[in-house]
Amino acid sequence: MADIVQLAENGVLKYLKTHLKAVEGLDKELAKKQDVSQDTGWIKAAVAGDSTIYYRRVGDFVFVTGLGNASLPKSGLLWAIPASIKPFLAPATPLQYTLGNADSTATNITMIKIYADRMEVAYRNNDKNVTFDGVFWKTDVPFPNLITNK
Repeated sequence: MADIVQLAENGVLKYLKTHLKAVEGLDKELAKKQDVSQDTGWIKAAVAGDSTIYYRRVGDFVFVTGLGNASLPKSGLLWAIPASIKPFLAPATPLQYTLGNADSTATNITMIKIYADRMEVAYRNNDKNVTFDGVFWKTDVPFPNLITNK
């Protein structure tokens, strides 16, 4: 990596540009550092109803957590998954999870299916709270470059 230096031409001081493109190799060095910080932090999902559900992308994996409440639909669309974290799945082959109940009634069941572009409630026979802990998937969408935002 080159240093940014001050130059003199005919006794007049000249400066090199001091932005990213002025330093050869800086973009590659910063990209190496980005590799260890591919973590979005927790982001609130825009879900149907007023449940509090969050997702987080770390590298190529997406994790979901939160609490679904009585506003979860009994079936149908729960969340349109953003393109930046879409699951690496065949379109007709969803992931399926049975969510944990926040109460101790064994007959209360909530099942969700995760498709390449959405999360749906497949079955729900109650209005009790459910946890989304343990829901995750792999994505093949490249992690956004923090330098170029692409």
